[in-house]
Amino acid sequence: MATQSLAEVVQLLTPQEQEAVLQFIEYLKGRDDSSGSQSAFVRAADEFIAQHPELLQRLAR
Repeated sequence: MATQSLAEVVQLLTPQEQEAVLQFIEYLKGRDDSSGSQSAFVRAADEFIAQHPELLQRLAR
């Protein structure tokens, strides 16, 4: 992804995949990031993955 911006990559996704990305971003924004560390992001990502396995399986197809 070094040569492409995140926005360019997201534009290549299907509308459903784009919606999933937006939902994930909103989820991350709503998390308490008071520690400000990368581990907070990793914890949030892990929690999202645990809560939404079916969505992620659909995106992988």
